[in-house]
Amino acid sequence: MKTKMLLQTAALLLLSAGVVHAGGKFGKKHWTCDDCSPECLQNPYAKGCPDICKSPECQTSCEKCPATCKQHPGAPGCPEICKDVQCQSCSDCTPECKKTPADPTCPDICKDIKCFSCDDCSVDCIINPQGKDCPAVCADLNCNVCDKFPKDCPATCKDNPNDPDKCRPECKDVPEKCLMAPVDPTQQDPTQQEPPSEAGPLRFVGDLGYFKQTDPADYVFGRIGVEYSPFAPGSRFENVSFLGMIGVAPQVKGDDGDDALLLDVFANYNWTAGDVNGWVGLGVGGWITSGDVDDDSGDTDIDVMVNAGARIYGDPSAFNVSAFLEIRSAVDEFDGLAEYGRFGGGLRFKF
Repeated sequence: MKTKMLLQTAALLLLSAGVVHAGGKFGKKHWTCDDCSPECLQNPYAKGCPDICKSPECQTSCEKCPATCKQHPGAPGCPEICKDVQCQSCSDCTPECKKTPADPTCPDICKDIKCFSCDDCSVDCIINPQGKDCPAVCADLNCNVCDKFPKDCPATCKDNPNDPDKCRPECKDVPEKCLMAPVDPTQQDPTQQEPPSEAGPLRFVGDLGYFKQTDPADYVFGRIGVEYSPFAPGSRFENVSFLGMIGVAPQVKGDDGDDALLLDVFANYNWTAGDVNGWVGLGVGGWITSGDVDDDSGDTDIDVMVNAGARIYGDPSAFNVSAFLEIRSAVDEFDGLAEYGRFGGGLRFKF
């Protein structure tokens, strides 16, 4: 019995020793981030803080990285999370870190070209990116040295850098290739070139067209005249113009009607919609035939006209062609418009 008790006691002692040994050898595996106090998470290198508090899995918030550690995350005492590039920004790159981004105390993001611009490269570093204190990325930015100087330095600075009358002080050290090209005296100064000419107040106009009268009669017509635009651009009536024309309308088909001489005057409203230019016109005119005959469709009358058209070719301020529709009727024949009115259209040529 005594021997059995001794064996049981020995077994318990061996088991206890094994547990102690296991705890001593592998105890670190039992530490978790929950064992880290707020103070240890803020300063994981402080005395008494478990080593696990230094690991990124515990340093999960970039807010735990102090401002000084954002600029030098590799400095002693900085939380490990500060080394995570997700917690870094280009604004944390100091001038020193931009010159030596590989320094272990500098944020890794300072090695990214996106944090650099040509403003970080001096003229000397643009010319020789391998020079002393030049950020390594200056060789990759493809900066233009002329961007570091004023754009309007005259060519006279080349030979007269110290003459303020020929070279402004800020242009004194501008490289020759960045100076403005010398002006050829035989060429007109581009700044003195005349602006593109605009259409004048008078334009020559010509119409070719066709009229249909249901009476019946068919006419071709042609008119020439002058358009006058008296109102200045920007004024209230700038879109209003007046047009006087003379022409002929020979009858080409039909039982009624007669050849006519045309004397027409229009008031136009000119409009623009995007790239489309057009007009609406209201006018009065003379339809002058061989005399006052019994057939109303063939006698001389005073007509009222309405037309509308739009440009289909050319420049509004130069030669252009428009298509238009027109209705004209004698003043005393409004009640017979469907029978005696002349409906047609044509092309308008403006010079």
